[in-house]
Amino acid sequence: MACVAAELAAGNRVVYLHYEESDPGSTVERLRLLGVTPDDMVARLRFAAPSRPVHLGWLEELLTPAPALVVHDGVNEAMSLHGADIMAADGASSFRRRLILPCLRAGAATLACDHLPKNVDGRGRDAYGSVHKGNAIDGARFVIENAKPFGRGLRGVSYVFVTKDRPGQLRAHGKPTKLPGKTFFGTLIVDADLGSSADFRLGLYAPSDDDDTAATAGGSDLAELIHDTLAEQPGGAVAASRTLFALLRQAGHAYRDTAVRNALDDLLVAGRVVEVPGKRGARGYRAVPETGDNGPETAE
Repeated sequence: MACVAAELAAGNRVVYLHYEESDPGSTVERLRLLGVTPDDMVARLRFAAPSRPVHLGWLEELLTPAPALVVHDGVNEAMSLHGADIMAADGASSFRRRLILPCLRAGAATLACDHLPKNVDGRGRDAYGSVHKGNAIDGARFVIENAKPFGRGLRGVSYVFVTKDRPGQLRAHGKPTKLPGKTFFGTLIVDADLGSSADFRLGLYAPSDDDDTAATAGGSDLAELIHDTLAEQPGGAVAASRTLFALLRQAGHAYRDTAVRNALDDLLVAGRVVEVPGKRGARGYRAVPETGDNGPETAE
């Protein structure tokens, strides 16, 4: 919403396609709180809440004259509306061809709002559904993780991470996390606790050099747990993934097997875990010993 307000304040046109709300009321209210005047909205904002699959002709009308920004709010609802399978690569491709590419061809920047999986034991990088949602992006992907809830009379806080950066201009302004490919980009604060219901302030604050709290929070707690569990075993290893799953369950950690495998992949990429041969062709894993603050040991 802040991006919409910025474009309208700059005198640019914006198209907002909301697939989860049929009424523009909440969108208008938020824009008003961000300082957008009713005149600016009437003159340069087009809001639509599709209830039927979008035809190209309808979209062309919204894109004429060309807007600077098009927002697609509710990717999964949009895909479902158009009969695209959320879990399939073809579904993500169909959504992009049908709704994103026409906007790009018109010269607009596009911003698509999606949801993370509800379980918190995953990788924390991909939206719910097919990973092709992210693979198809020709630009940047951001993940916003809430730390303190937003609401009326509240001061909400979320951490912003970059999980895809093409052509590579954003990561240099952030801080790496323990999760490969996930860069802490800043802290988003929405302050609605300023003494008046009409008062509202939003800001994105860059990472500070001396505070790595949020960057650490962006790491995978599950990955740390797996590394520690492996390190506690004889030789720092297990002979099969099933053994690791059982050790985690015995310790009272109820993670999905898929989440454990994903975290293992992250540890392998980071060089903190290596694969070792197990019994009868099984694949085992060994934790690479840590060496203080210098990261994993390496053989010369």
